[in-house]
Amino acid sequence: MNKQTHQTDQTIKIPGIVKPISIGLITHCKGYGNYTLIYRLGEKYPIVSSWTLKLFEKQLPSFLRANKSTLINHRHIMSIERLDGRSLEFMLANDGPVMVARRRVQGIRAKLAQLQNQQESAASFARLA
Repeated sequence: MNKQTHQTDQTIKIPGIVKPISIGLITHCKGYGNYTLIYRLGEKYPIVSSWTLKLFEKQLPSFLRANKSTLINHRHIMSIERLDGRSLEFMLANDGPVMVARRRVQGIRAKLAQLQNQQESAASFARLA
C-alpha cells in the first residue's frame, strides 16, 4: 500500500493515547517546548503529546515544517498566499493562517512539488490497474 496515496488509512501511535490516530485526520501540529499539540479535523480540542515536534517530523515525512513551531499536513491546506516577495501563508481547513518562515519557503515549494508528482504517479498507476 502506498503511504502517500492512502494516508487516511495510516495511523500513528502516540505515547499516552490508547487508540492510534489516523494520519489523514491530523491537520497540523504545534510545538511548545518538549510538548506538541496535535490538531485533528472535526475535533475542538487538540491532543497533547510529550513528543517533540522534531519527533513528529520524523514520523510524518509527508508533513511540511512551516516554521519553528508548526508542522502541517499538506492535504489540509485550503490556500497558499504570497505575502511579499519571499513570504508565504497557508490557510488551513479548520484553523487560521500559518506563516511560513522565509528560510523554509524554498524547501516547502520543492516538497510540495515532490508530493504533487507522487500523487500524479499514483493516480496514473491506479488508472492502469
